[in-house]
Amino acid sequence: MSSSEERRRAREETAKRVPFVVIPDTPSVLVTVTDSAFREVAHAMGTIDTTLPPGIYRIEQRFGGEVENRFVEVGAEPFTERLALPRMPTATPVEGTPTTREDHRAAAMRWSTEATHGGGPPTLMVLVRNLRRGWQLDPFALEIADERGAPVDGGAGGWEPSGGQEWAAWSAELPPGGYRLRTRRQPADGLLLAQALHVLDGWTTLVFVSNGPQGPQPQFASVQMVPHGVGWQPADRTLDLAMEAALSGLRQGIDLVSTRQLHGLLDARSVNPFLGIIGAHALLLHPDPDLGLLGTILDRLVEYAPVQPDIAALCTLLGEPVPPVASPPMLAASCRLLVRADSAEPGILRDGSPAESAAGHLVGRGVWTTWLEQERRPGIAARDGLAAPVGDVLAARWSRSVDPVDRVQRYVWEIAGVEDRSVDDVLSSMEPRDLARRTGLPHRAVDQAIEKLRHPRGEGSHGE
Repeated sequence: MSSSEERRRAREETAKRVPFVVIPDTPSVLVTVTDSAFREVAHAMGTIDTTLPPGIYRIEQRFGGEVENRFVEVGAEPFTERLALPRMPTATPVEGTPTTREDHRAAAMRWSTEATHGGGPPTLMVLVRNLRRGWQLDPFALEIADERGAPVDGGAGGWEPSGGQEWAAWSAELPPGGYRLRTRRQPADGLLLAQALHVLDGWTTLVFVSNGPQGPQPQFASVQMVPHGVGWQPADRTLDLAMEAALSGLRQGIDLVSTRQLHGLLDARSVNPFLGIIGAHALLLHPDPDLGLLGTILDRLVEYAPVQPDIAALCTLLGEPVPPVASPPMLAASCRLLVRADSAEPGILRDGSPAESAAGHLVGRGVWTTWLEQERRPGIAARDGLAAPVGDVLAARWSRSVDPVDRVQRYVWEIAGVEDRSVDDVLSSMEPRDLARRTGLPHRAVDQAIEKLRHPRGEGSHGE
């Protein structure tokens, strides 16, 4: 075929193509277009603006963890399609999502400025809400405790239930620092789990918790921060959706935030510092994260929150000096960063602190730092008449399996058995920091395990 014929055919093919535009409801939607032979013909985060020949196409959109598909026919005329937001449930009552409710939005606005417990503008608000009407909601199912485990929410009397039992709110003015969110009653498996919260000086931390068929689901919570006394204002839907997409990405370990929305998160630090924290972690999910941009953002965030543990964790990536962290960070990704930094520089996690204990007993439960509590809660009630000893037995077994010192010892024993070496030989060939890095545990647990391994009968052992 001559070059002139090739050019003619190319012009004919081009003449057959028509403008093809797909506009999703939010820039964080990943849109993929395939033709009738299932070949990908277009792919973008956000709007697609291209040309395609007439035919049948499939438009797939992904937002958070939701996927929706539709088939469309493209004729001789320009094609434009607007995509409604995929029906992803969100713990925050974001406008336009299938799980938003006006009464829930009104409750968030009210109780983020008015305390249900004590007086003064609240610095912490927890709102539990039904995502589907009719599910049973126990308005007193959750409890807020300080970082040492002592309840601070005033019991059931500190919570404000709705008349129809579709939501429950708690808010109060608490001093800056670390706190815990946990269930009030002992679960059937006896495992007493706590989830990290943090109150920042000058800001109100807002925690939105969905209620499911089995009760509250704090592992799927959304967190925001607003200036103290201002309260929640559902004004910026784009940022709220960007936050939900970023949280979903962190849960799955994949990048689900568009560049446009990522910059929105990172630039929102003066409105909501936690958006900047989430944005920084979302940036780290990129194949080639811009550490220069991360450093610029962290410099600005530190101005607002010099002692916030999630920000301290991110600072360790840049080699910045970080004071010892005593409170658990809210994000599990931040906790893992601190553990890694502590293995290289022992003491980043303050010895004996709640942060060190949480890191040593971390359990995989979504994006939030969640750990198995070691403290006994006095007077905790068994659920649904379950005999307490059953739960205690299950919890004791679990506790032994996640004990950090025991986990390190078992790791060394397994290496010794597989490689047919003595324990002393394994310990001699491995630096404590390498053992901490491999096990993902704080340095103090590793040091105690090494001591016990070298003195199996307890000579010189420090114990827990």
